[in-house]
Amino acid sequence: MDLYEAMYTTRSMRRVKPDPIPEDVLGRIFDAAVRGPSGGNRHTFRFLTVTDKATMAKLKTIYHDAYWELQETSYAGVQEKMRDGDPNDPSVQQTKRISSSAEHFVEYLDQHPMLIFVFGKEKGESTTFPVLWNLCLAARAEGLGTFITTLLKLRKKDVEDLLEMPEGFWHMHAMIPIGYPTGRWGMASRQPAHEFVYSEKWDEPVTWEAIPNWEEPEGYGRDHQ
Repeated sequence: MDLYEAMYTTRSMRRVKPDPIPEDVLGRIFDAAVRGPSGGNRHTFRFLTVTDKATMAKLKTIYHDAYWELQETSYAGVQEKMRDGDPNDPSVQQTKRISSSAEHFVEYLDQHPMLIFVFGKEKGESTTFPVLWNLCLAARAEGLGTFITTLLKLRKKDVEDLLEMPEGFWHMHAMIPIGYPTGRWGMASRQPAHEFVYSEKWDEPVTWEAIPNWEEPEGYGRDHQ
């Protein structure tokens, strides 16, 4: 797979099949993951995979509570936008699509074939997140959908106790659900990159314009499920 195709199409996939992931595929994905940049080359990260349905059911309850707490607090404005916004407004429609995808995951979390947790030192995400992104890109190359969620940090102790984590150095940084997607691959919608970049000082625009390095072919994704 072309590198730019992987980067342009590795978007959040929350709807997946329950099909198990072959061990040789997992071996390739994790081997690619650990090649990610690591502060001081010390590899201060550890993974824990969960496939046990009883454990997943408990994680689903914990995630459900954390998700709706977030919707009622930090994301209250999002809920208001969906409730009171113009249903014909593209931004409202996009918000509803994202919310529907997120809520689907909340309800069907335990039907994923695997959940991957990553651990690192406290406040050491600068090492774990490059590794996680390598994992997501490698999964994309293998036809697997992923997304990174840090929501369970709202219930960090509950999760770490459930996973029988020892107290001390290691802390949960994120979870990656993984599985073969039920939907099609496609390029994530974004505003032009130059709108997100300043030059020299804050709010000073750059003089260049973004040029896409990959274009989604017509009908793309139909044969990539």
